[in-house]
Amino acid sequence: MMKDLSYRAAPLLSTLPVITASAELGGVTVRLMTDNKPYWCNGSVWIDLSATADSRLTSARMSSDVSNNTVTLSNATGLMIALAANSHYALEAKVMFQTAALTTGIRLSQTVPAGATVAAQWNIPISLTASALSNQRAADTGTASTAVDAINANTLATASILVITAATAGNIQIRFASEVAASNVVIKAGSHLVATRVI
Repeated sequence: MMKDLSYRAAPLLSTLPVITASAELGGVTVRLMTDNKPYWCNGSVWIDLSATADSRLTSARMSSDVSNNTVTLSNATGLMIALAANSHYALEAKVMFQTAALTTGIRLSQTVPAGATVAAQWNIPISLTASALSNQRAADTGTASTAVDAINANTLATASILVITAATAGNIQIRFASEVAASNVVIKAGSHLVATRVI
């Protein structure tokens, strides 16, 4: 609930309301005029959200382009997040990519810690109006897309990924390959991965 503040307008108040024994303000978010900070009531106290980082959220962003001109999956350097053992994660990936030919697609997948359960859905555009879906139930699986609408043009692939780790902690690592051998694909800097540990 607290992470929703980026798109919700909190009421602007001159003072924080007094919390009564009934805890009727639990879950309420407001913004103070005096310091312009958001505050959230947990039912017993007001919490300054500008000073509270959500420890359930982790993100990774690529700082430079990574290329692959083979059909063998390789790591998208920078798109990796450490996952704790015996935990549930909901992840969202936004991968900006380019290919060297109209008839060259990209294959996207992920590795996960040993023993983990994974379900992923990659949505990879093949034109401005159509996409290829790659539903995956294991690491390093999935099919490649077969085309792009323009060569060397930024195209956005997205994924929703669910990972349930077992007794072994480890990393989720986004991986990619070209659909066509000797035809280059590039994952662009700025691509990112966001993980939410579901409690």
